[in-house]
Amino acid sequence: MRRISGMMRISGSAIAVLVAVCCLASGAPLFAQTAQKPVSPSSMATPSYQAAMQLYQKGRNLESAGRQTDAERSYNSSLVMVEKLLVLNPSNADLISLQCWNLFRLGRHKEVVVKAQKILQTIKDYRIVETMGESLYFLDQNEEALKAFASYIDQAPADDERISSAYYYMGECHIRLKQYEHADIAFSAAVTLEKGMYYWWYRLGWVKEMLGQYRKSYEAYGKALALNPNFQFAKDGRLRVKAKADL
Repeated sequence: MRRISGMMRISGSAIAVLVAVCCLASGAPLFAQTAQKPVSPSSMATPSYQAAMQLYQKGRNLESAGRQTDAERSYNSSLVMVEKLLVLNPSNADLISLQCWNLFRLGRHKEVVVKAQKILQTIKDYRIVETMGESLYFLDQNEEALKAFASYIDQAPADDERISSAYYYMGECHIRLKQYEHADIAFSAAVTLEKGMYYWWYRLGWVKEMLGQYRKSYEAYGKALALNPNFQFAKDGRLRVKAKADL
């Protein structure tokens, strides 16, 4: 998981003002107010929690190495350990967050959303909100995902490692909704926070191309190619906009 340095922060509430779909509908709020502080005892220091976290991290490493089957075994083992711990402490936000991460990596997105929505009725935890947002995205529930990401950005510490990813996913949601100006805002925030993601630069270039901002599109495609010179989609995009940008 990435860490972010030299971060500029754009508040979720500011995005919500610019983005209509991020505004909460009238009636009950998306997340209930905190009825109690999230349970945060010494779970993160206990051997059982640490063992479950290590299995999760092992799964991430295996997945990065292309060993998907082995990764899934590791996620499942971590999940079993976490769920046993939750029997004794069902409101522990650390455990629930790790449970949601494992379910997410296993592609069990509906379960992530159900579990997250249930626990968020009584506690707030930005990690759970963010994971729910990503699962909502993969379930094509774009407007709900946007609400979750806006809420996460408002709650999370300024240096949280998932903020740039949240902006990226917001951009993708807006593309699906054909809200290209809002996608431009979100992708611009994402690449400001995390400059080394070639695909994010490509998506920013594509959105700017859709908006007719051909020079800026050409520049963004160029940023993508500087990071990955063989990325054909960025090559094709830069060729498309070069003449239109009078370059």
